[in-house]
Amino acid sequence: MAAAMVFTSPAPPIAWQPIKDAEGAVMGHEIFNRSRTASAHTLDSDLALTHAVLSHIEPAALLGDGLLFLNTTFESLRSSHMVLLPKDQVVLEIPSLGHAASSEAQARRPALEALRAQGFALAFNHSVLDSAYAPWHDLVDYLKIDFSVLSAERAVLMLQWARRISGATLIADKIESAAQLQLAQENKAHLLQGYAVSRPEPIPARVVLPSTTDVAALAQALNNKVDTAALTELLQRRPALLFNLLRMAQSQDLQARTPYLSLQELVQAYPAEHLKAWETMLQAVAAKMPQLPQVQHCEKLYPRQSAELASKALALWPDVPPASLQLVAGALLLGHILGMAVDQTADQLLPSSLAQSVRLLAPQWESLLSELA
Repeated sequence: MAAAMVFTSPAPPIAWQPIKDAEGAVMGHEIFNRSRTASAHTLDSDLALTHAVLSHIEPAALLGDGLLFLNTTFESLRSSHMVLLPKDQVVLEIPSLGHAASSEAQARRPALEALRAQGFALAFNHSVLDSAYAPWHDLVDYLKIDFSVLSAERAVLMLQWARRISGATLIADKIESAAQLQLAQENKAHLLQGYAVSRPEPIPARVVLPSTTDVAALAQALNNKVDTAALTELLQRRPALLFNLLRMAQSQDLQARTPYLSLQELVQAYPAEHLKAWETMLQAVAAKMPQLPQVQHCEKLYPRQSAELASKALALWPDVPPASLQLVAGALLLGHILGMAVDQTADQLLPSSLAQSVRLLAPQWESLLSELA
């Protein structure tokens, strides 16, 4: 068996900052790529951050019950990877247009309308209150007032103006002192964010990066009409791809919309458009350097060991559908390679119905894994 953690790499250096209501309850988080300034992130860095959100390994649960505010570029807003984000949980922070606002706001409105129609909520900073952004005013779900660049008087004025936008939730942002916090509270900001409210927390997430060879094989498999059998067979041979798909399905809570109990059913649950978007995202993060020798060794062993584990499990539990045991065996072998306990692997890689059964039988599965050559 290959050494634990051979597939994992650090995710982009990311952190998230709580956004709280007036009573101090956490309503959501804004997530940051700490290797980039707000003005320097690009489509590729947005794709890497999305990959980390969808595919990271615990401990951090980036997609929980609260909202996740995600910074964007206009280029990334047009990218196919947007279909992969859970629309009911993600708030897209729309960048300002600067001096081009008067000429471009109207032209960019249809794209923003389309995102909102898909189910995304949209957040804007206080520059949207300028008359040049009038075409966007009815699209504002969250409006951030940046206390770090406004005087106290100006911040209060912005909060007053912002209330003219019907239905907008007002966020006092970048609150850095007790005086600013008091000012925001006295002027009835709906939500609060900043160092004086809660500091950003680094996220020790790790990800499994596919190789460029992995992604090339995936691209070839998706080149024409999706062949479920062929794609399933590819995933069984490419553990890095399989791990990423299983993690993404968990992060998206796919089972709540399309229950699946086998790898074939998981592949069938995704429209071809979503699988192509997944490939595009993986292209942005694929490891450019050749895989480590240990990883190559593990990839050669993985299909045989996965099949062996499924066969042993079928002998123990003949009443369980073989396709479900194959999915469980493949996932638990991945977790074993990554140094994860059976319970942790079940929770992160398997739909809840299968995960519950695995947890009840964890000692037996641990024993089967220890027997693999």
